Amino acid sequence: MAFDAEVSVKDIVNFYIKINDASKAKKDIAKLSAKDKATAFEIIAASPGSHEFKIEVAKYFVYDLDARVRRKAEILLEDLLPGWVSDPAESILKLLKTMDTKGGTHRNAAIRFLFGIIDSSSLRDTFMTLLNSRNRTHMAEIIAILEAYIDSSQDEREQVKIFDACLDIVLSDDADYNIKHHASNLLSVFFKKVQSTNLGEALRQKYIEKQVEKAEGIYRYLCSGASGLNMTFLEDLLRPLNDGGKTFQLKMLGYFKFVLEKARNPEEADTVMDIYPDYWNNDELPKEEKLKRICRRIIAAAEELWGVSDETEVRALIIRIMYGEYTDKRELLEQIRAKLDTETLSEAAREKISLMLHCFFLPEENDALKLLAANILIFKLQDARNRAVALDYLTSYAENKNLNYAEKGSIATVMESLLNEKRLVDDLRNMARYLLFLTGPERLDTAEEQKAVLSHIRSMVEGRGLSSRLAAERVLESLEVFSKSAAATEKLKMAAQYLEFKIRKPDENPTWDQIGAPQG
Repeated sequence: MAFDAEVSVKDIVNFYIKINDASKAKKDIAKLSAKDKATAFEIIAASPGSHEFKIEVAKYFVYDLDARVRRKAEILLEDLLPGWVSDPAESILKLLKTMDTKGGTHRNAAIRFLFGIIDSSSLRDTFMTLLNSRNRTHMAEIIAILEAYIDSSQDEREQVKIFDACLDIVLSDDADYNIKHHASNLLSVFFKKVQSTNLGEALRQKYIEKQVEKAEGIYRYLCSGASGLNMTFLEDLLRPLNDGGKTFQLKMLGYFKFVLEKARNPEEADTVMDIYPDYWNNDELPKEEKLKRICRRIIAAAEELWGVSDETEVRALIIRIMYGEYTDKRELLEQIRAKLDTETLSEAAREKISLMLHCFFLPEENDALKLLAANILIFKLQDARNRAVALDYLTSYAENKNLNYAEKGSIATVMESLLNEKRLVDDLRNMARYLLFLTGPERLDTAEEQKAVLSHIRSMVEGRGLSSRLAAERVLESLEVFSKSAAATEKLKMAAQYLEFKIRKPDENPTWDQIGAPQG
């Protein structure tokens, strides 16, 4: 219903009072501003409208987002309904305490009656009313009583009803975050009680599956662009994160990484987040604070998941998210170096650092920092996995960059130092020899080392091939230098000439005439 400027709030309210249609009155009053809603209640209270009309409209606005409107509705209900209290928790708590003095049997009967533990839908309605309470003391006392009841209950059918009601609230689209939080706490009490039973295992699995299903639906909705991420959606995505399994975790972490990247640019944050304050809510946080809260919550959840998941891919993506939060990557690298130099770190801390160092090899990062990170992985962390990551990067760097003399010399020196280690594993030794051959072939001065590196290159050429056209050019350049070396035997020079031929013409087999006859 569109309201013309000439149509006043009084006209609208009096019209519905006259036709005694509370249902339509609620919907159209809801469209008004908070100020006009408050005015509407003053008109309704003073009007000759029916008792039922006033009660139905007032009950509808008892939980309005604006405190002034809520209070107007509460005052009206207090006038119309003797004994009615604005906070239902107050009357519930009073009755429970009265019953408690008559013994546990009477109290439990009262709980079953008050909470409607007859079917899950009536229990859900009672929970929703109770958890909407604004008196936190009342609410905490009642929840403590209910937790004790759940803990003492021996009736499995009753337990399932309580579980279904709480789960329904957690998955609900119309329950706010606080209500879902309390319902989740009740579920935690429930699971603690039944965790060692078949029932507990079955219901916990259902709990996880239903929450993942809910989160997947929200994820698809957000990815469609129909809405941006807000705290309500975020909590629904995070709730099953720790238990949702590797596939779900990777999907959510990938989405969170995307959101955090957008959040760094104020102009792009609005494209993925719903953070504009609602004009009618004077108590709402400003846009900037909403953005910070969402980002902090994502980071906290990712850190918590690190302590839960043992999956390598999941942990690597968590660190990618953490890495993205550092604006000064050079400073981060210095912090890492200092920790490794001055502190005795646990295995978990070393794993975090190693994965953080791997992030420096992302395409968009600075080449100088990549080289420094590789050096730390090779000589500070030293384990085979991290050295392999560093050597993979250095190999790609040497193959695909047109390095100057100093750059080649720097890498060659690092490789010589690595090759001097007696216990270096064979795979790493092959990689280091190949890198030394690319950057300083003349430094391979023993026949054994020369033969080993040529054999390694042959296995690549005759196997999967070299990684790129540029890699082939770099190998050819080094083979040419090697073929002119006085330190190389004629037999090894022939091997180098064979490799040159196969690189240039991979589909042909060379003859002796094509590569030159052996001497002697």
